[in-house]
Amino acid sequence: MAGRGAAGGTGGRRRADGSRSESPRDEIIRVAARLFAEQGYAATTMKGIAEAAGLRQPSVYYWFRDKEALLHATASVNRFSAQVVVGLGKSPASVPARLYRLLFEDTKHICELAPLDYAEVERVAYARPDEFAEFWSDYRALYDGIVELVTAGMRTEEFHQGDPSMAGVVALGMNEGLQKLHRYRSGAGGPLGLPAPVPELADPVAVAHSSAGTTLSALLADPSRLGGVRDEAMEIELEGAGEEPTP
Repeated sequence: MAGRGAAGGTGGRRRADGSRSESPRDEIIRVAARLFAEQGYAATTMKGIAEAAGLRQPSVYYWFRDKEALLHATASVNRFSAQVVVGLGKSPASVPARLYRLLFEDTKHICELAPLDYAEVERVAYARPDEFAEFWSDYRALYDGIVELVTAGMRTEEFHQGDPSMAGVVALGMNEGLQKLHRYRSGAGGPLGLPAPVPELADPVAVAHSSAGTTLSALLADPSRLGGVRDEAMEIELEGAGEEPTP
């Protein structure tokens, strides 16, 4: 879905101005993410991306066959939540603490994608699910990880009884909804207090704690445990997370 291989040599492809870039593919992704955020996905063209990157248009097509493949790359180079699921599977921490940490890391991560609109990536992924199979595989791994932890917490009666599948959907909806508000708050509307006069919306860490804390408060059979769950969660040493998957 990404590039078709490196060009001859290791010095990178030649720019329109005659200079060379060490990593043209990464530069194209970086420029595209900025333009998608500034102009919107629909208004951004491959020609505009090439010009902003200082490359000839055929050079962009060498690495990415179309704009949607490039949009996918802007997300896949940053997504690591599926790795967090794996890392937490090795932790001896309590189920509530592991769920808190998973929701925290996912929310913080997608907030830090801003100004890239994660919802825009999902929109294209829905339209072309076969081509975005890797994206959806990662997403499903995250969802399954949440559901497994919720199921385990209900089994031990640490969580209220209910439908783990729906709890997983609600948790992800909380994460993604707050990411959208964070992105808006970090943009042009921020100085005006938009979309809401809540300064914490500009802070990915604060947003992540709010998302995880709200979900755990609703799930915990004893909500007074939340403070201890949060403390335990943030002490977990994650293994296998932190390196972004290669698209």
